[in-house]
Amino acid sequence: MKRIFFIIIILIAAENLFSAGGKISAGISAGYHHDAGNLSEKPGINADIQQNLSIGGVLKLDMGFLFFRSGCEYSYPVEKGKISDGSAGNVTETSLSYYEVPAYIGINLPIREIGYFYLGGGGSYIFGTGYVKAETREKINEQLFGWGFLAGIESEIYSRVSFIFEWEYMAARSSPVASASGTYDDFYADYTGNRFRFGIIYHFNRYR
Repeated sequence: MKRIFFIIIILIAAENLFSAGGKISAGISAGYHHDAGNLSEKPGINADIQQNLSIGGVLKLDMGFLFFRSGCEYSYPVEKGKISDGSAGNVTETSLSYYEVPAYIGINLPIREIGYFYLGGGGSYIFGTGYVKAETREKINEQLFGWGFLAGIESEIYSRVSFIFEWEYMAARSSPVASASGTYDDFYADYTGNRFRFGIIYHFNRYR
C-alpha cells in the first residue's frame, strides 16, 4: 500500500509536469537531524541522543500553485547515541546513517517581496546503514518507507538562483535490528524525527 501511494505521488507530479507550465529547479542542501534514532521517545531509556548532519541534492518542480519535491540525501552521525545505564538492556550505542529519497507534493504560497512558502505531504524511501552495539555490533541494512510533512521557504537571490530553508517531519521505523536483553527484546532503528535543511537551487528555463 505504501509503495502504491508513493507511485501515485510521482504519477500526479508527472501529469502536472507535462500538462502545465512551470519551472524545474535543482541544487544542493545541507541539513541537521536532531535525535537520529529517536532515543528520547523510547520509553524507559536514558541516553545521550544521536546527532546527524546531512548533505544532498534537491529537485523541485513548480507548477503554478503546486510543487513536487524530490532528490537524494545522505545523513551521517557526528555524535553517536550513548546508553550507559542499562536502561536499554545490553544495547549501549547507536550509530545510524541513511540515504533518504523524498517525494512530497503540496502547494506554493507566494510571499510578497520574499518568494514562496511551500507546504506538502508525502514521504521518503530510507536506506538505513550503520550499527547498533549490544553484545556484538549488529550492522544495519534496512529499506523502508516513511510518511511525513514538509514545509519550506524559497527566497530569490538572483534571477535564477534561490535560497531554500526546509523543515521535514517523518515517521519511519525499521524491523528489529538487534536482540536486546531487559526492556527491549528486539531493538529497532527509529528514523522518526525532525530534519532541518538549507540550500541553494538553480531555476532552469520554463517548460510546457
